[in-house]
Amino acid sequence: MNRRIRIAIAIAALLIGLVIWRPGRPAPTGETGKQASVESPESSDISARTPGDALLEGYGDPSTPPMEDLRKLHRVVTGYFSVIKDASHFPIGGNGDLAAALMGQNPNREVFVRPRHPVFSSGGLLTDRWQSAIIVHPEAWMQLELRSPGPDRIPYNGDDLILAPNGVSREAR
Repeated sequence: MNRRIRIAIAIAALLIGLVIWRPGRPAPTGETGKQASVESPESSDISARTPGDALLEGYGDPSTPPMEDLRKLHRVVTGYFSVIKDASHFPIGGNGDLAAALMGQNPNREVFVRPRHPVFSSGGLLTDRWQSAIIVHPEAWMQLELRSPGPDRIPYNGDDLILAPNGVSREAR
């Protein structure tokens, strides 16, 4: 399956999941008529799986190439911008802004990735598999470059992993 089709499928899955899953919606009832427990996004412990969580499945897995982590995050960001059409009150200027937006601080109050997901540091920043903060560089509206400092955890040197806004990896300089 070519890359464009995979990305289209991932975006479609995220959009379908967001349509089906809505924070605060009454939980479906089971056969017993009792309502299942669903936590609200304001809860300090969000354990419900989100569509973004599904796209990030296996994030940081040492058996996969490190660049795959950035690609997974890129799919979530692409889905975010597909759903959030007007983010003028919540502009993405860096890692903290993007992390907050994915956790629900966006115009739609949609939680794209649960706050306790391993992609986030304890301080609420997006991190790579080496627990370094990912550098989020906005290049234009809805176009973010994602950069991991790499295994040496030192940004802007030769082992950095860089994913352009179009989803293509770049060589570090």
